[in-house]
Parts: sequence; structure tokens; C-alpha cells
Amino acid sequence: MPPALRRARVTVSVIACLVAIAACGEVRPAPLEQIASTPQSGVAENGLDERSAEDALDEVIDALEGQHSYHVTGTSAAGGAVDISFKVGTGATGTVGAERPVTLVAVDGRVYVTGDAEFMADNVGADAAERMAGKWLLLPAYATSDFSIFADGTSFAQAVFGEQGAVEMSGVRDVEGVPAVGLVFSQTGGTLWVSARGEPLPIRFEEKGAAGGTGILTFSDFGTEVAIEAPAAETVVDIEQLPGS
Repeated sequence: MPPALRRARVTVSVIACLVAIAACGEVRPAPLEQIASTPQSGVAENGLDERSAEDALDEVIDALEGQHSYHVTGTSAAGGAVDISFKVGTGATGTVGAERPVTLVAVDGRVYVTGDAEFMADNVGADAAERMAGKWLLLPAYATSDFSIFADGTSFAQAVFGEQGAVEMSGVRDVEGVPAVGLVFSQTGGTLWVSARGEPLPIRFEEKGAAGGTGILTFSDFGTEVAIEAPAAETVVDIEQLPGS
């Protein structure tokens, strides 16, 4: 594999890892009581706690997709960060990474990324990076598959909630001032807190080991208009077309 593409693959894999909240880094168990504000607070007004855990999770994913768009922000216990707006059936736009955030746009089956000078140098080499300042990199097909989690809101929801194995129902707690049902993924130890009122929409996802504000993804801005467009053609550099590729 050419050096430029090899570097790109490594970078993309690392970034994709940052948002696979339950799959990256060594987890450090912490009691959920440190995260959820109060213990039991009755039953779910929307009846979610009367469903089986599997059926409840299906309802959550369906409700989220039915909003057509949503925003996710947060960090992993390992230090990664994500701030992404998703549009179901269209794509996503936002940033990934903490110390050196990378901006991405995923649309029409393609993923475009851009970042600071160091990011560009890591991916295309220092000399080329100087000429490409302010440009977007169009990722090759194999790298785009690493970013499939960002394809659209459905892909992200399935990756974060739907592919973590067996799920169990916990009781109702107040989470950020909202009564919420907890869905606990036994394989990873992660917990998805879902509104116990109205539509069963996710409030936040807590990675096992979440503490001190890290290891938490927060969901918001349901149904808000999200503009997702590919970067202008003159600002895009196709990595596969670089010399030596």
C-alpha cells in the first residue's frame, strides 16, 4: 500500500475508534450512581419499562429514526470526543477528536475530512500539506468503510445501541432532570438512558467506566434541520489521485 494511503488508513481507523464508545480503550468500572442523579423514581409514563428490554431498544431506535435528525456530543473514557449532527438517510457533519479535532462531512456514500496542518501532514506528507491548506480530503473507498458509523443517523444508532449484544432493563431514574429508563448492555457494560415520558428518545449513553463527565454521549436537537452538503469541488483533494497513490 502506498505510504500516503497507509497513513490515511491508520488515521481514519483511530478516529472511527474514538466514537465506538463501548469498544475502545481500557474501561474503568464506576458506579452508575455517580452518573444518574437520583435512584428509583417510579414507573415510565410512556410504558417503556413494561416492554422487554429488546423490544424497548427497538422502539428507541425507531423513535430516533422517526425524528429524521439529531445531535450527539460527548467524550469516551479513553479521551476521544465527538460532536456530530446526523440526518437520517442523508449523512452527518461535525467534528471527531479532542486535542486535534477533525472536521468531517459524510454524504452520498462519501466521506470528506479536514483538519489542522499536523493532520494534513500525517495524511498526505508535509510538502503536500502546505499546498493543501484549507482543503478537504476525499477518503478512498476502503477508508470510507471505516467511517460507516457516520453514514447517517441510522448507522450511528445501530452501531452504538444495536450491536452491543444482550440488553437488560434497569429501573427509572432522573437523568438531567428527566425521568429515564436505563437499558444496560451486559456485554459492554454501557447504559443507554431513554426518556420515560413521551417519545422514547435517548437522553445519553454512558460507557462503562464513565466518570467525571467523560464516557458519556448526549443526544439532543431531535428533528432540527441539518444542512449536509459535500464541500465545493475546488476544495476537495482525492487521496487516491495523489502522486504515488
